[in-house]
Amino acid sequence: MTTHKIFTLSEFLHESGAKYRIFDMGRRVTKLTPDEFVGFEWAKKPYPYPFKQSALFGVIFWDPKKADQHYVWFLNFPLDEQGLLKQAARDAFLKMLLERVGECMLAAENGQQIQSALKDSPYTFSPREEKMAAFNAVATKSLGLPPSSHYNDALAYFTGDKPLNQWQTLAMQGVADVAMRLDEHEETLSLIETIPKLSDKVFTVLSSYLENAPLPTGIAEELVQRVEKELLEKSPDMARICACLRAASNSPAVGLVDHMVIHILKHDCSNHIEVLATIVGRIWRVLADETICQLFVERLATNDAGQAAFSQLLADAMFMPGLREHIMQALRSHTRSKELSHAVGEMFGGALSG
Repeated sequence: MTTHKIFTLSEFLHESGAKYRIFDMGRRVTKLTPDEFVGFEWAKKPYPYPFKQSALFGVIFWDPKKADQHYVWFLNFPLDEQGLLKQAARDAFLKMLLERVGECMLAAENGQQIQSALKDSPYTFSPREEKMAAFNAVATKSLGLPPSSHYNDALAYFTGDKPLNQWQTLAMQGVADVAMRLDEHEETLSLIETIPKLSDKVFTVLSSYLENAPLPTGIAEELVQRVEKELLEKSPDMARICACLRAASNSPAVGLVDHMVIHILKHDCSNHIEVLATIVGRIWRVLADETICQLFVERLATNDAGQAAFSQLLADAMFMPGLREHIMQALRSHTRSKELSHAVGEMFGGALSG
């Protein structure tokens, strides 16, 4: 029994004796460090991956004495204008949690009670099927657990051991597992040879899972080449370009990825709102680069969806921790175009000086 008041979920889990991991579920599925999560819970740090002014994350926890039995909660907390947790929401959530399961959650040894403790809570959500597959793949990899039973079948497909026209038999979970475990088998290097042969539908699905993984350099190089080839076409395929951006977005080969983004932004295809939204939604870190940020805001000013899209995407980008100053600097540039000046004036009511 605790002798002090519990203020946060991490304190609650710690006092319960549980081990736990936190994973962002908004932008991409990625692990949050303990410092990131605790700082967020105490409203000392902005949430690192805000999505629509909310923090969406998955909590996986377990009793150390029963390491094979994991519980998962998916939580959605509102953020204030600075990206900090609204503490009233935190307090209301914790009050309800303590009322339903008490302080000694794991001591109850009632799995059903633990799993259903947050039923009907306004702070829970159910991930889409594809997001759930990504979460399972990232979480099992992070915890050192084996992949799903669909993994071997998907691995055989993407490494060329199965006919490429048999993609209908692939399970979404298997594709997600392959994407997360590219560093575990040398044969996954043959995926580099397989990528150009994949149908657009399969490549799009694969790319949506590769965005959660630290992509090997060889595959990032293949994606760059694919984009370069597409940009030479008279009418580049927007879906393919966006798929390549998503797939490469989490690659540690940042130089290669930056090169790809610059080439896309210098091409007229980047006036398409889907391309610009993919950059903000999945590969936002590039906007901290002065050259890329300037190219981006200029393209955004002439995007094919108009002023509303300019204002919405720009607001989303500026809400990301660490990006606001970079973007404001680009918007104030003395070399900005008339189109950008007009779009900025419309968004800020002409209050932003150049």
